[in-house]
Amino acid sequence: NTAFYRFTYKLCDLPHVENGRIAPYYYSFKGYYFPMRKGKSLSYSCVAGYTTETGTQDGRITCTAKGWSPVPQCYKMYFKIHEKLQYKCNQGYHAPSGGTEDTVQCQSDGWSSQASCTKKVGRIVSNCLCKLRVNEVLLYKCDEGYHAAGGNTIGEAVCLAHGWSLTPNCSKIQQNCTSPPVIKNGVLLGPLLPSYKNGSSVEYGCQRYHFLDGPSTVYCKQGNWTERPTCLDPCILNVTDMNSNNIELKWRQEEFVFLHGDLIEFECKRGYKFPHTTMPSPGRTQCDRGRLKYPKCILQGKTMLSICPFDFINLFRNICFSGTGLQTIVNGN
Repeated sequence: NTAFYRFTYKLCDLPHVENGRIAPYYYSFKGYYFPMRKGKSLSYSCVAGYTTETGTQDGRITCTAKGWSPVPQCYKMYFKIHEKLQYKCNQGYHAPSGGTEDTVQCQSDGWSSQASCTKKVGRIVSNCLCKLRVNEVLLYKCDEGYHAAGGNTIGEAVCLAHGWSLTPNCSKIQQNCTSPPVIKNGVLLGPLLPSYKNGSSVEYGCQRYHFLDGPSTVYCKQGNWTERPTCLDPCILNVTDMNSNNIELKWRQEEFVFLHGDLIEFECKRGYKFPHTTMPSPGRTQCDRGRLKYPKCILQGKTMLSICPFDFINLFRNICFSGTGLQTIVNGN
């Protein structure tokens, strides 16, 4: 009979991802992982034909006081002919029409026009027919950290009768990451590569008995890895410390190893007892990052030697009561 206890503050239930899914082990061990406490994160992926809000196949959500953030969503990637897609650009960007919103239509030979949002940098006009003459060339320069088509910081576009030959666009330079950092007592699940593309991810695990604290999946973002997890040490019971505190395990254990966060129940050896305390379970302690505080038991019937007041000594002829009998004090000794 083995008893395990965990103290956690849990808020978020198993998320529902329409047209997406999370790792299978979350479903298999739902009762263990959920509800999930505040600050914990998990990854999800969209099924074929759908993508996350950022345009990637995988996304990441975090449990907050208000629930999962951001709300996991997967967006349709494929459309039927004549279906329309309306999109909106982020602040500081504009669509080819010059506004922040635009619509494109799926046609037999592809989209009616390319859905794109361009950063407002350089000399970019909303309607070339109003600003430049047909066949005139527009030169524009991208901000630092961005590049035009072809990888240069300066681009050009020709004003044609129907619009730009190539929509002026400045894209953020993508920076790859080196090999992910090594974590103590941790392992990388998957092959180790010398370089990782921006937006790619790796997953960590821990060695046996170590507790994974933090996000199991980390991402490459512009040359840097996101927050990596740590592997917390287990608590290994020390028989010498248990004997010196006159305690033993309350439940039979094959191994004296407990994970971080586990509660451990001790009881006193025969002939010993816990000191008087207001604690409801004085024999219970918790493993905290490989450390634990052993409870202590004292011999039954043994109490602290009381100190006799001066008038008490005079009244009872230098006799002081102790927990084990009477002790005569002679000449104040």
